Amino acid sequence: MTFETDTGAPAAEQPILWLGMAGFGPQQRAFLESALARSSGSPRWRPCVFGDADAWWVNGAKVRVLPDGNLKVAAGLPTERVLRLNLSDVNRPVAFALPLASGEFEPRCTFDPASEPGIEAVLLQFESWLRFLRAQFVLGAQIIGRGAQLRHGIYQVSHRGSLLAVLDFQQGAAALSPRAHPADLWQAQWDKRPPGARIPPESFIRFTPAEVAWAYVHRTDRDLLPPRYRAEIIFYRDAPKVPLRWLRDSQLMLLRELAGESGSLEGLRQRTGLSLNQVERDLTCLYYANAITTTATKAAALLPDRQDALVNSSGPLDWLPASEAPPEGRYRSDLTAPVMLEHGRKLIRPSEDSNG
Repeated sequence: MTFETDTGAPAAEQPILWLGMAGFGPQQRAFLESALARSSGSPRWRPCVFGDADAWWVNGAKVRVLPDGNLKVAAGLPTERVLRLNLSDVNRPVAFALPLASGEFEPRCTFDPASEPGIEAVLLQFESWLRFLRAQFVLGAQIIGRGAQLRHGIYQVSHRGSLLAVLDFQQGAAALSPRAHPADLWQAQWDKRPPGARIPPESFIRFTPAEVAWAYVHRTDRDLLPPRYRAEIIFYRDAPKVPLRWLRDSQLMLLRELAGESGSLEGLRQRTGLSLNQVERDLTCLYYANAITTTATKAAALLPDRQDALVNSSGPLDWLPASEAPPEGRYRSDLTAPVMLEHGRKLIRPSEDSNG
């Protein structure tokens, strides 16, 4: 039975799962992208920047094993760079398209890139591996749907007698069972509990309500940006309450701009050179991560020098003198965005972020 949440999202809503590809030529990539279309009721896969993806496809024909055991993936498009992978550090599903150029390594997952059944099979395997992320998506949808009624409460989420999640909105904590299934979470019962029920079982995976809300808004097509963000001035409030590595370059650009000067949605579009749709999507994520506000009294003090920190969301931290920083309005081709990220008065750098 399908029911509507307060967001207007049907209980059967499936997440957008982001796929990165490396080493594929233009024709092969076009075929693979066209094969991502799924039947209704299945997660929706969309291509994205490689470093931002939930899962990866790599062209095995372009892979060479280096002396240190890492993999070198030759570029498949003129806009790509040579990729170097250490599989022991990869924290997302990855599949290699056959044939493999080297017999020196045995990937866990392979597929035939010319076979639609083979492509469907690897997507189903990815979806199984990403079940916990899909469960976070459902929990995030319900948190956003219930909105202010959850404020300052402690809730246990269960289905058929099994505890699936514990949410503590007093202390900003959440925990989800690693065995939670997305379908069960859609049908789960929410019970408000006393403070003594805030401690989850040891096996549960801990995160924050902001992180699980992000898991939803980053993977839905629904328009969840509050209307006032399209009409009023937007201010930088605080560092996003999510791991720094989750932020895309475009989101870092917006934070960089707002950390130095507040602005309207249209003004931010002009200042960054991003599309209107991209600015709206990014602001939605930043809003649910408590990073921006339209209330001037909640805004952080403007930073006098926005060139102090350089954060790259898809690679290591690089430091440049201010004289080498990209000029205003030149962000379309920039991969590195200057941004000051502060919790209170502390400057957060990737090396200080325990999650990334």
